[in-house]
Amino acid sequence: MADRKPTPIAKVYEALSAVADQRVTFPTEEPGEALVVSSDHSKQYTVRFGDGFYSSNDNATYWQYYAGYPIVAVLIEQRKIGLPSKSKKTVQAFAGVNWKALNTQYKDDYAKATADFLSNADDPKALQKLVRIVADQLGALDFAVKGNRAQMRQPEA
Repeated sequence: MADRKPTPIAKVYEALSAVADQRVTFPTEEPGEALVVSSDHSKQYTVRFGDGFYSSNDNATYWQYYAGYPIVAVLIEQRKIGLPSKSKKTVQAFAGVNWKALNTQYKDDYAKATADFLSNADDPKALQKLVRIVADQLGALDFAVKGNRAQMRQPEA
C-alpha cells in the first residue's frame, strides 16, 4: 500500500458536504484534474491525479500529507469510493455546511466542529454510518498523496 497518513474522520464530513453541494467539477480541458470549491466559497482547490497518486493544494494535503477533503470528494465523484444506493437523502444532510466557519469557531478542533454539526442533524447515527463507510473505503485504497503548488483560484460565480 502507498505510504500516506490516515485522513482525519472530520475531513470525510467535509468531503461529503462538497459532494452534496456539487462543488466538485472536472474541467474537460485538463484531464487528470478536478476543482473543488471550499465550503465558504472563497477558494477553489486543484486536485490532480494520475497513476497511483492524488495531489491537492489544500493546506491539509499540502502540509500534513494526508488526503484532504478535496481529494476525498474527488474519489467519491469518480466512484472510487462508493456510496450506498439508498444514501442520497443522507448525503443531502451534509449540504450547505460552512465547515470553514465551524472549524474557525472551534479553533480547528475538528471533533468539536463535527459534534456541533451532528447535534443539529435529524439522524446523526445515519450520518456517522455513512462517514464510516466512506472512511473505510478510503483507508483501503492504494494511492500516494502529494501536495501540489497549483495557484489558488477564486471560484467562478
